[in-house]
Amino acid sequence: MLRKTNHRDTEKRFKQRLAREHAMLLSFAGAAILFLTLTLPQASNWANNTSDRNEAAFDAALQQAANSALADRQGTIIVMDARTGRVRAIVNPQLAYAQALMPGSAMKPFTALAALRAGLIDEGSRTVCPGRFTGLNFSLPCVHENHLPPFSPSQAIAYSCNYYFAAAGQRLGRDKLVSTLREFDFGQPTGISEEELSGVVRPCEIGNNARVRKSEPNAADESDCLERSAVGESDHIQVTPIQLLTAYTALVNGGHLFKPQVASGNDFRPVERSNISIAPQHRAMIVNGMRGAISYGTARAAKLDSLPLTIIGKTGTATPATGFRNNGWFVGFAAPIQSSGEFDPSRIELAVLVLAPRAHGSDAAKLAQPIFETYANKISAGTFTISRSDANLNDANVASAHTSPLKVHLVRENVTQTLSLEDYVGGVLRGEATVEPEPEALKALAITIRTYALKNKGRHATRGYDVCSTTHCQRFVTATTGSPANGRISAAVRATEGQVLLDNHARSIDAYFSASCGGETANIRDLWGVTPAFHLRGVRDEHCTTGPHAKWTDTVSRADLLRALQTDSRTDVGNRLDQIMISQRDETGRAEFITLDGEHRKTVRGWDFKIIVGRALGWNVLKSSRFEVVRSGSDFVFRGSGFGHGLGLCQEGAHVMAARGASSQKILEKYFPGTVVKKVNVAGESKADVFLSTFDYRHSHPATFTSTSRLLTISSEHFNLSYPADVDRRTANQILNTLESARNDYVRRASSASTIVNIPRVGIRLNQSTGDFTSRTGQPWWAAAATRGNQIELQPAGILKQRGVLFTTLRHELAHVMIGSVSNKRAPRWLEEGFALYLAGEGQAISRYISRSRLTEDELEQRLQHPRTQEEMRTLYAEAYRMVIELVRRNGEASVWNKLTQKH
Repeated sequence: MLRKTNHRDTEKRFKQRLAREHAMLLSFAGAAILFLTLTLPQASNWANNTSDRNEAAFDAALQQAANSALADRQGTIIVMDARTGRVRAIVNPQLAYAQALMPGSAMKPFTALAALRAGLIDEGSRTVCPGRFTGLNFSLPCVHENHLPPFSPSQAIAYSCNYYFAAAGQRLGRDKLVSTLREFDFGQPTGISEEELSGVVRPCEIGNNARVRKSEPNAADESDCLERSAVGESDHIQVTPIQLLTAYTALVNGGHLFKPQVASGNDFRPVERSNISIAPQHRAMIVNGMRGAISYGTARAAKLDSLPLTIIGKTGTATPATGFRNNGWFVGFAAPIQSSGEFDPSRIELAVLVLAPRAHGSDAAKLAQPIFETYANKISAGTFTISRSDANLNDANVASAHTSPLKVHLVRENVTQTLSLEDYVGGVLRGEATVEPEPEALKALAITIRTYALKNKGRHATRGYDVCSTTHCQRFVTATTGSPANGRISAAVRATEGQVLLDNHARSIDAYFSASCGGETANIRDLWGVTPAFHLRGVRDEHCTTGPHAKWTDTVSRADLLRALQTDSRTDVGNRLDQIMISQRDETGRAEFITLDGEHRKTVRGWDFKIIVGRALGWNVLKSSRFEVVRSGSDFVFRGSGFGHGLGLCQEGAHVMAARGASSQKILEKYFPGTVVKKVNVAGESKADVFLSTFDYRHSHPATFTSTSRLLTISSEHFNLSYPADVDRRTANQILNTLESARNDYVRRASSASTIVNIPRVGIRLNQSTGDFTSRTGQPWWAAAATRGNQIELQPAGILKQRGVLFTTLRHELAHVMIGSVSNKRAPRWLEEGFALYLAGEGQAISRYISRSRLTEDELEQRLQHPRTQEEMRTLYAEAYRMVIELVRRNGEASVWNKLTQKH
């Protein structure tokens, strides 16, 4: 329970000040817009040339996410730039600055640092936890499972082991922890405001002093003061939320203790209060513990590791000295995904603190999820679906796919064969592994091929078959008699029959393989721009460095290279080619982006460059995108390593591993970390256990396909999508993922406002042409979508994707369905449209059309009934959004939900 204060005037000044400083930021909230033509090139250029406005828009989006996350509950949320100390968003600033509270387990990383510096623990030390710490007058149970193996320092942080840190506090003595805390300016104002409190950091009174004070009320606390302080449960250590966040930021960013400042990004100048010396090995152990807290420890229930980010964090739960209800803390940091597995402090960008009363630390971590999701949306260029993979199949329907036949189109013969899955696996092995003598390498490849086939079954459904026989799917070769490899291949197929690779949610994975990775497998996001699952983030491979494709050199004449580049608009530099430069490499050493200089300058992805050149000059030219390039006279010399895209299993590395005695299981664990091999029988059960078929939809949902005369239909738990046969199946799955994710978000937000929602099952139709859309809906050609009841009509997917509004349009239209359900379709048009824009996150795009003149609610409502032009419609929608955002600022989002339920 948070202690109440009588600082109403202080809080009022805080809110007035923040309102002034964020007024400009909030006017650009959001990420996309309903109308197609709002994202034409001129609008895009406007955004690209106004970075300050983009920063303001991102601040506003973070503020909106923080407001929504906390909703009507007490507490505070602070979002800060970890590289500068700039506060980007804040909820309830008076609590953030002007209340000091016990930090609970959020103190433990600092206790760990003090113990590491004192030499009490190190990377090799291990401690067995008995499940509870018992002191003289103080007993504290542990929340982690019993009978776990002995903890390293990192594991103790991840599991937040009370015994581990209370025992460390006993050994630290009275001064070492206090000295460490004072380095991070605990007990000192941060400088963010004149009204902020200093907090408390005072040494324990032990020995004679403690005996003198035994008659005082807190004598019991003093007798166990060292232990209590080490776990953050002592009045001797009290922190304000802003103090805790700035201290944590210095702990993980390399020691830079910034002055926090509430300011816009325009010409912002950071102020570094001090530079704290933290040994790299100490920081690494603490960061590994904070990463573990996210993936398997106290914050795992928040599922933050499902986002396409690198996130670390620490939870804390504290009981105030004057009450019995807990305060929940969470401090977390996010950076773009780092495939190397190391957490580079220079790349962290976002710092988030959540303090939630009457809650535990795990609850506070869950409240941080929408803020990190907003950050993920920004760095993924506005894509609103956040998921580990685009899986179509989970374990429940792997079995049926395994037993059903596979239609394979033989491209050269132009015929389609119907085969069993196992016959297909044998055919791909014949195409890719006839020279492989190692049985275990063949078995690993067979499992990879089978998994890929199941995951991609129906890839060519619009053409009447499942997969093709080229490398577009997997290279397939029909059986020939007398081949010496037939026996080895048949044995590998029989030995692995039915075995597939599943992730830790029991879903089939995207399983790729290549001839040679050249020393490190590729990261799928850097290679193809696809949101990565953990198993495709790239791993070092010491086994393939001596293979036949470990090193290669290609010399290509400038004339041949120019001819190849002219075949594709992405690389056509005109009639002259002067230079080729690798402008950016990914963390695996591959050319992520290449800049071409000639009559024109072009920048292209490294993999696209390799494909364009290979298509024109032959696939043995530029065997991979892992290369260096120099100009030599009239030639360009490429020196590289690896053969193929390098994703997933490396065949040359697998061969070496098998030759050295590794099993197929070990090979697959190497190249697909975090996966397991399971044999699925007809009943859908593995040999060891029965998997559940229901998971969080953001990660996976089975898709059911039926065919109509003109459209295909794909269904999920709450939606039916009808779409033309030429729409890619991945796009259809992404649409359902987006809708399910948005539905969960909207229901959560309505529930936070105590609003009951009954959303009907929704049908969505992707029209084949704009003409179809306008004739079916009666809407003008420039409208992106139309919703009637529980049916959403959309413009063609290609148009929506080209304009960059597909996913925001889906969120917008679903918001209309939900608003109609809440209001019984009685809400004023201005409220409905403005709130839909707000929920869908389209404030940034619509705010640029806000007019200086104001309308009353009645005037706006009347004009919205009959807009005369597209320009007028934009202005009216912008005014509706402004009215809604003003309601949210004044009274919170819950007030808008409540307004929807009123009779109008």
